Amino acid sequence: MTEVLTLQEESRMSRLLKDERGMTLIELLATVVILAIISGIGLVAIGNVIQNSREDAAIADVQQAMNAAKLYQSSPSSAIGATFKLTDVIDDKFMESASANFDDADNIQFDVDADGTLTMTVPVGELKAGSKKNTVAITASNQAAVNALTRDSLAFAQ
Repeated sequence: MTEVLTLQEESRMSRLLKDERGMTLIELLATVVILAIISGIGLVAIGNVIQNSREDAAIADVQQAMNAAKLYQSSPSSAIGATFKLTDVIDDKFMESASANFDDADNIQFDVDADGTLTMTVPVGELKAGSKKNTVAITASNQAAVNALTRDSLAFAQ
């Protein structure tokens, strides 16, 4: 008798398994909605990471320009108390070329005071990070000030 029940249970179980044809429409819709939400969150996060790296690259370019200007300032062709531009630094081969992050290298200015202090000035909108530009002018009077630049201090906006 126990064998008969076991066979009946097995046949009932096999019939139930055969009736399973796949996911219902509601299950499929729920899966698609969950995947859409996860991918939307992921795209926003990746977009923020990319923009942050562009802004960090722009800051690195400002630091590189300041370093090149210091070398230019110490060269014999530079005059004390003079004003020069980033294009002068590039023309004298102290920097390979203006980065794509600078809108116009002619607008980036360096001033040398009588005591030899180098000040860098980057006007508003001259530094690009992707489609965004700096909304705050940069006036850095020494290497420490340039090294202290952050994404927040430049306030990039479209």
